[in-house]
Amino acid sequence: MEGFLLHASNRLENLAELLSEVLKTPLDPMEPETILVQSGGMQRWVSMQLARRHGVCANTRFPFPVGFAYELCRKLRADLPREYSLSQERMRWRIVHLLRGLLDEPEFAPLARYVHEDSELKSVQLAERIAYHFDQYLIFRPEWAARWENHEPSGNFLLPGHVACEAWQARLWRELIRDMGGEHRAALLQRAIARLEKGASLPDLPSRVCVFGIPTLPPVYLDLLKALSRHSQVHVFLLSPCRKYWGDLLTHRERRRAYRAGENAFEERPEDAMPLAGLGAVGKDFLELLMERDALETGLYEEPGADTMLGQLQADILDLNVRDEKTDFSDTSIQAHCCHSPLREMEVLKDLILDLLAKDTSLSPQDILVMNPDIEAYAPVIQAVFGTTGEEGIPFSISDRKPTRAAETIRLFLELLEFGQHRFEASRVCALLEAPPVRQRLGLDASDTQRVLEWMRASGVRWGLNRDFRRNAGLGDFDQNTWESGLSRLYLGYMTGAADPLGGIAPLALRGSTEQELLGRVTAWIDELATLWSRLRDTRSPADWQGCLLWILDAFFPQDLAQAEHLLAIRRTVTELTSDMGDFEADARTMLYLIRKRLDESGGESGFLASGLTFCGLKPMRSIPFRVICLTGLTSTAFPRQDTPPGFDLMAARPRPGDRSLREDDRYLFLESIISARDNLILTYPGLSQSDNAEAPPSVLVSELLDFLDRGCTVDGRKSSEVLVFRHKLQAFHPDYFSAGSRLFSYSAQNRDAAQALFAEHQSRQFFPEAGAPEDADAEQELEVDIEELTRFLAHPCRHLLRALRIDPTGGEDDFMDEEPLAAPTGLEAYGPLQDLLRRALDEPAARLEELLVAWQLLPPGEAGTDAGRKICCQIRLLAEQSRAVIGDEKAARFDLKLQLGRVTLTGRLDLHGDRIVTCRPAKTKSSDMLRLWVRHLAASAAGNPARSIHIGTDDCFPAPEASDARNLLEGLLRLYTQGMRAPLPLFPRTSLAFAEARFTGRKPKERPEALMQAMRQWEGGYMVNPEREDPHLAFLFRDAEPDWERFADLAEEIYGPILGGAE
Repeated sequence: MEGFLLHASNRLENLAELLSEVLKTPLDPMEPETILVQSGGMQRWVSMQLARRHGVCANTRFPFPVGFAYELCRKLRADLPREYSLSQERMRWRIVHLLRGLLDEPEFAPLARYVHEDSELKSVQLAERIAYHFDQYLIFRPEWAARWENHEPSGNFLLPGHVACEAWQARLWRELIRDMGGEHRAALLQRAIARLEKGASLPDLPSRVCVFGIPTLPPVYLDLLKALSRHSQVHVFLLSPCRKYWGDLLTHRERRRAYRAGENAFEERPEDAMPLAGLGAVGKDFLELLMERDALETGLYEEPGADTMLGQLQADILDLNVRDEKTDFSDTSIQAHCCHSPLREMEVLKDLILDLLAKDTSLSPQDILVMNPDIEAYAPVIQAVFGTTGEEGIPFSISDRKPTRAAETIRLFLELLEFGQHRFEASRVCALLEAPPVRQRLGLDASDTQRVLEWMRASGVRWGLNRDFRRNAGLGDFDQNTWESGLSRLYLGYMTGAADPLGGIAPLALRGSTEQELLGRVTAWIDELATLWSRLRDTRSPADWQGCLLWILDAFFPQDLAQAEHLLAIRRTVTELTSDMGDFEADARTMLYLIRKRLDESGGESGFLASGLTFCGLKPMRSIPFRVICLTGLTSTAFPRQDTPPGFDLMAARPRPGDRSLREDDRYLFLESIISARDNLILTYPGLSQSDNAEAPPSVLVSELLDFLDRGCTVDGRKSSEVLVFRHKLQAFHPDYFSAGSRLFSYSAQNRDAAQALFAEHQSRQFFPEAGAPEDADAEQELEVDIEELTRFLAHPCRHLLRALRIDPTGGEDDFMDEEPLAAPTGLEAYGPLQDLLRRALDEPAARLEELLVAWQLLPPGEAGTDAGRKICCQIRLLAEQSRAVIGDEKAARFDLKLQLGRVTLTGRLDLHGDRIVTCRPAKTKSSDMLRLWVRHLAASAAGNPARSIHIGTDDCFPAPEASDARNLLEGLLRLYTQGMRAPLPLFPRTSLAFAEARFTGRKPKERPEALMQAMRQWEGGYMVNPEREDPHLAFLFRDAEPDWERFADLAEEIYGPILGGAE
């Protein structure tokens, strides 16, 4: 039986039941059912519903409306090609071709100005936008195309800017139709509608077509379905939030617009304040279009039940109820959670879901849907929070991720394609090397990769392949810090094993044949990168690009099953794209854009409704019912999306009901989410500042919903928004989450333990035993300490403790530097090389130090480097002369040390020049220099070799005082060592020295309180003084706790008193 039937309900489950009943009337066994849907997620849900009711869902097609419309046109026109000839992809390339010849004409001047620079990429992007809008015109404004083809304006525009835009678009459209031939979508649909409306019997039409869960369709598609209903059954299953007529509801904006236009707008009614008025424009327009086409409506609406706030809201929307009095509720079926960051959103959401699952054993993760407007940004956070296992683990899947972000193989391919736009920087090359597909291709394990990274840092590679590379790029004519110079140092070390420079190259030694083979593999790979960089610099034809891109897959990726799916997707994309491009020559930037876009468009909806808890994008056409629906990331900028049409979009200049709008689509999606939630609706947004806790407004849709609830509801006698909005703490381990009577809660045992440790009494939260506490049994055992170990400990006890525990609060290895040195090295970077220079200057006064600095690639290029090197070498030679003046002709005699001091044995080696110990460092004297000299001075005296000891720095010389009680002093230092390796000592390099200098030096040494005040300048910082309390090691150990300043003073006096007091 033919007919155009509309089935409406506020429950998608009821629509699925109606669909199931309709499908019980069998078709011809060989004819498949045709169910139009708008998303893969809806297809999956419908197929599961039908399988649940019928036992199986088979011989059923789920085309999208666009594909079905063209398929229907082909049934009526056998001469049409299999693929639509004027698709957006095909139009784009023809528009690119046509614009080349049209941009010089006056009417195209605005476009010419846009593509003047970076013409290849911009011309493709512009053609893409034009093709999209042309396709929209064919669907929503088909009469424009007809008038343009007849050299007539549409008659819709009067403003000069709009008239000019229409003029060049009409001209381009005529050229496009003439160039491409064939019939466009608007003409095809009009012909199909006309033929269907004739009423003649037509073969091969589907006997029954069902349209399920699509909230809006263009008018021309409805006309096609209406015409088809003369020959077939056409059932439209529409999720409708309201069973009353709501087409006359007006928002405040619509009423104001109507008033300005002089239209007779009704007085504002209470119903106009309903969420339906502000959120339902898309559904209202679609329902009006259906009514205009005389769809026969049947309804199967269901009372939501008003025992919860969510149910009452849905019931009010269903019947357009406006409450005269507020209703009081005691539930929180609707909640809004204001957090500090996406991470905290997900942590809060996990606790909420765990709470729901714990309280309702009938609820499972499959009953919960989490949607987010920016799923790509949230995906890493979701993985971090929900990816845990154990009692707090929840099975989940993430849908709607772009393949270019989610698939490691595809990401690497795009990074390689982008490589030619860069300067061969060390950080970029090493990041590529660390990618798992590259490591697998080269056969590198983790230790191999780490060793290669160490080589790159040591060799001084910064950027550029070689001297020619830089010269050709116009970036200098020098080879310092290039890949060629760095690899030359490695190969020279492999061939000679020498330490001294040869031919201006400082060798780097390799460790055996294994490393030599590793160097060969890496060098071959860098050669491949150099070839890639060269090939990506040219503009190429599509055929050349196809060969180049497929070569990348063969040269840089392992060809195994693990990568096969994504490699096949890339190959297919490259082949299809280069085929569609025709003769358009493109550069690498354009190809990167095109491939990334096409790969993302092919991503689909994998993972939606796969298993467990579903995370997905907040997209239209997702009105699938769940017991719990969570909408996250609802910031004022992310949702609803804003319409930002280009200036030449003529539809935006003259909108009509039924036009697509991102903003209105998102508003209707929010309404569908409200009516699709069965038990709970949870809204979250990052609305609190992490720096000052300032509150930012959520999405306007959240605010509108809360305002409506405030007008009609209370919760336990209080204003509903005061109860429904939860403002969370910055840290998940805040004690409020674990306190009785708090509205906040957490299921995380780890955060509970952290909260207890952080906020419990001092004695119960110590990670280490109290300093000075009785030593445990392990401490009674014999201990052997090397003198270098003791020296490093005293220089920075807290740092040494953390290193022993393998804790690095600084973040680990520094990133690669990608710029050549702009100044002489300083700090830790300079320490090793300058010490080596000093050693060489002491051993060989005539050593050519400048050549060494250049060979090590530590200096800036050019005159700046020459000047810096000259100053450094002068300083080194001066220090060497001062050292030789102290040492005289005495050669260093190495003395093996082994001292038994209580339960500790102090071992090591001392270099004695006669009766002297001399240390020297090309920098200003620091506390670590004093302590290093002092420990050696005490050790020599305690071992029966009293010596005169002196440290020589660039600022002054520091002589060690006499140590008459060396053994006791050493035992004291070793006692502090054993304590400091069990618990952090309040001994801070700069602050402790400043305190000791105030106490023991100067004409009038200060008392403790005054000395402490002077030392606080180092601890707290001041003008030109960095606060030592921000040292990562000290901040990690002491956090917000104030150090024990009495203990601090005791330690500073114990260690530095004999040094400074004796020296004085």
